[in-house]
Amino acid sequence: MAIVGERPSHGMRLRLVLDASKREYVGTATTPDAQWKVRAEIASDDVTLETDAPADVADYTRRVVRIAVRAAKADGTPAPRVIQRWRAPQ
Repeated sequence: MAIVGERPSHGMRLRLVLDASKREYVGTATTPDAQWKVRAEIASDDVTLETDAPADVADYTRRVVRIAVRAAKADGTPAPRVIQRWRAPQ
């Protein structure tokens, strides 16, 4: 199913793009009512997040990035260039 429109009709859309030279992901977390900029810096074993999003959105985003980076490291592959997720409404 293709993504249509800038905002999801429900839930949350997360889209982050890797800037490998800075070891960080930059992107947005978008709900039907709001959109927040997100910057996730990848440290050796953790992720530091900068955003003005609510705490639940920030925590979810940090966990998604941390899981993607750790999985790539465990597989011996580079971190994903793009992380896209959709989260159902809570």
